[in-house]
Amino acid sequence: MTENNIARPAILVDLKKYRIRIHKNTLHSIGDPDNVLLLVNPEELTLAILRCNHSDARAHHISRTFLPNTNSIELYSRSLVESLREVCTDWQGSRSYRLYGEIIPSEGMALFQMAASDIIRGDKI
Repeated sequence: MTENNIARPAILVDLKKYRIRIHKNTLHSIGDPDNVLLLVNPEELTLAILRCNHSDARAHHISRTFLPNTNSIELYSRSLVESLREVCTDWQGSRSYRLYGEIIPSEGMALFQMAASDIIRGDKI
């Protein structure tokens, strides 16, 4: 991973464990929200992380309990990960994919192009 990619917003989609790992710098880039929405645009093959408030029924709460000691938070959703795999048909079996994105500050959002994902090689994720 290059130095440039370290500062870029990043997430990891683990097809085997139905896990989405959102890197801490991604959350920091959108204002360290307490809740986020994960939005998928199947036509543009994009995944967005949008800060939101807790009143949205689709919101994922960001637990601050473990965040200081880790580099990321993990969300588990079989239905969401299976939907992402249906949208991004190049994703294979039980692999893991890293996506780098861009921040849209005016929207409080990080936007990721799923077609530009990097496959994770080896056992370490």
